[in-house]
Amino acid sequence: MKACPKCGQTFNDDSLGFCLLDGTALVAAESQPTVVIERHVEPPKKKNTGLWVGLIIVIMLFGTVAVAGLLMLFFGKRDESVNANNKNGINASPSPKSSTPKPSPTPSAPSRTSTIDASNPPKDENADEVTPIAWNTQATTFKTDVGQTYKFQCPENGTAEAIWGSDTYAAISSICTAAVHAGVITLERGGVVTIEFRPGRAAYGSTVRNGVTSNTFGEYQYSFVVR
Repeated sequence: MKACPKCGQTFNDDSLGFCLLDGTALVAAESQPTVVIERHVEPPKKKNTGLWVGLIIVIMLFGTVAVAGLLMLFFGKRDESVNANNKNGINASPSPKSSTPKPSPTPSAPSRTSTIDASNPPKDENADEVTPIAWNTQATTFKTDVGQTYKFQCPENGTAEAIWGSDTYAAISSICTAAVHAGVITLERGGVVTIEFRPGRAAYGSTVRNGVTSNTFGEYQYSFVVR
């Protein structure tokens, strides 16, 4: 290796005699020792894998508890609402109307919500007087003397009400529904119905006729037939 004594530039080509920068004669340069620079390599940092896994588990547990709490709160409010509706006599999920009433072990009291005037009952059928009634009108609304006959007009698009018996019906039965059961009229069209009161019976049976199911009942002092 040669060096320029003027500018200090070094050249590795030993065949050169003069400095390429300023033309000064080159002299032999002392070789410089190779300096080894030690590099401090930091050891790799340990990953806190366990810490992250624990944190994720804690977050998942917290989320599960929060969701469970919200569900309990929601269903608790729902149950309170249903109980409140039941106390107020409101059915939260009413069942659809059916042309066949469900059997009732205890008949209700005589209905007074029909369109007729119970204080002025119609005359017998010989007078050809037809009295309009509702589908929930019971025969006990009228005078129940044995042999007494009445003629009624049942409206169209009716809803079946409860009846007890077959062919001979307890007087607490719906007149119009008994007429459908007996095959005299239909729920859709309604029509004119004639009934005749008969003596009471010790028992009233149950049958299914014309899409209507009648109910069984024990002894009742008044009954009627559909003519």
